[in-house]
Amino acid sequence: MRECGVALIAILLSAACRQLQPAAGPRIDPALAMLVPPDTSILVGARLDQLRNTAVYQRHASRIALPRIDEFARETGVDPRRDLQEALFCSNGRDRAVLLVRGTFTPAQIEPKLQKRGVKPQSYKGYTLFGDERGAVFFLNAATALAGATPALREIIDGRGRNLLGIPKPLQPLLASLRASDQFWTVFNGSAIRLPAPDDSNLGNINRLARAVQTGAVGADLQSGLSLRAHAACADDSSARQIHDALKGLIGLGRLSAPDSQPDLLKVYDSIQVRLQGREVSLSADVPQDLVDRFVNIFVEERRP
Repeated sequence: MRECGVALIAILLSAACRQLQPAAGPRIDPALAMLVPPDTSILVGARLDQLRNTAVYQRHASRIALPRIDEFARETGVDPRRDLQEALFCSNGRDRAVLLVRGTFTPAQIEPKLQKRGVKPQSYKGYTLFGDERGAVFFLNAATALAGATPALREIIDGRGRNLLGIPKPLQPLLASLRASDQFWTVFNGSAIRLPAPDDSNLGNINRLARAVQTGAVGADLQSGLSLRAHAACADDSSARQIHDALKGLIGLGRLSAPDSQPDLLKVYDSIQVRLQGREVSLSADVPQDLVDRFVNIFVEERRP
C-alpha cells in the first residue's frame, strides 16, 4: 500500500512538471518555470550551459575582453561565464520585470559582499532581499537567484506553493513552436511591446507595427554557425503585409549599405528569408560557421586597444 502511495505521488509530481512547460520547444528548468509571474507577456530564455558547448563560444570566448563581467565576478564572487547555467527573463511589458537564474551560488559568501557595496538587506517572509523598494535581488537557494522589481519579487514569494505561478498558457504554444536546440529564444505578446519613443518618430513607426503583432517567437541556435527562426501572428493580413514589406526593406537597405571591405555581409543578408502567409510572417537565416567566425574576428579586432 505504501508503494502505491509513493507511485501516485510520483505520477502527480510528474504531471505537475509537465504542466509548467510545453512538451516541445526549448527545455526550461522546472525550478525556473514554476517561478514565472502570471502576468508575464514577454519571456526570454538563455541556456548558458548549452552555449558554452557551441563552436563559436569555445573558439572565441577567451578572446573577448569583458571588463564589466570581470569586475562583477570580483565584487560578488559569481562569474556568469562559469557559474550560471540558465537565465529566464520575465516581463509584463509595462512596469515589471524579473530575471530568474539557475547556477551555482554561495549566498553566505555573496551576501556580505553585497552589503559591503552598500546594498541594504530587507527581510520578507524568511528571505533576505538586497536592494530597495524599486529593485532587489535574493537567493531562493544555492542554485536559484532572482532579481528585478521588488514588488514582483514579493509576489513570487507569496505565490510559491499556492499554484499562482508558472508559464502563462498563452505563451506555451509559442514555446512549443521553437526548436529544442535553441540556446537563445523569446516568446511574446506583441501588444505588450512598446519602445519609449514618440509615435511620429522612426521608432514610433516600429511601435505601430508592434501593436499589430499579436504573438511572436524567436529562436537562435549557435551549435553550428547561426541558425535563426522567427515568426509572428498579426492582427490581420494587411498588418502582416506591412511587417513583411518593412523587413524586406531593411534587408535591402542593409545590402546597399554593406561596405566593400566586407563582402561577406552580402552573404549574410542573402541568407535571410522572409515569408508571408495570410496574417503570419516568418523569418529564417542560416549563417555557416566560417562566416560567424569571420565576423567575431572582426568584432574582436575592433575592440582591441
